Amino acid sequence: MQFKSFETGIEVSGESLGAIVDGFRKYPSVAMKYLTRFGLVKNEPGHAPSIIRNAWYSLDQWLAAYEGIAEEIGYNSLYGIGRSIPENATFPAEINDVYSAVASIDIAYHLNHRKNGVVMFNPKNGEMLEGIGHYRSQPVANENRIVCVCENPYPCDFDRGIISAMAGRFMPDAKTVHDSESVCRKKGADSCTYIVWW
Repeated sequence: MQFKSFETGIEVSGESLGAIVDGFRKYPSVAMKYLTRFGLVKNEPGHAPSIIRNAWYSLDQWLAAYEGIAEEIGYNSLYGIGRSIPENATFPAEINDVYSAVASIDIAYHLNHRKNGVVMFNPKNGEMLEGIGHYRSQPVANENRIVCVCENPYPCDFDRGIISAMAGRFMPDAKTVHDSESVCRKKGADSCTYIVWW
């Protein structure tokens, strides 16, 4: 189910918060309005609100901001924010094709979250902590197609944006669609399935 964290106490990297600002490039004040309303940035007298990129923020507040944006502005804005994530979050360096780009989303996801003060992916030993779900990808044999299953608390349209942006890095003509035959978090399911093809 979207907007509801799986565990309490999970935090998100401040780098990722930049995606909301980038998602509202034409209207940065709108982005700051939501970040301020949900306690992700402070509005101090005499200072413009700003994101502290090396800080960590509550996942629950982050998801509440997304829900507020979806309800008041619409789900398409979440797609734009998702497309901005690869420009703002930490991703693994060893991405060299569309398959590794889409597969890297799960690692990046865990690199940009922490649990009990510990980053949820350790690049030195490959250890990944559980508690936020996953982005799973599977290439389809003998086809230019990848199936992605996203089981996490983020919104459906946001995830479609991330997948589209990552696939588009190597296949600019790639299309990403929600699998119409699968369940959807917008309807209370635990996951959404997307198909990338080119």
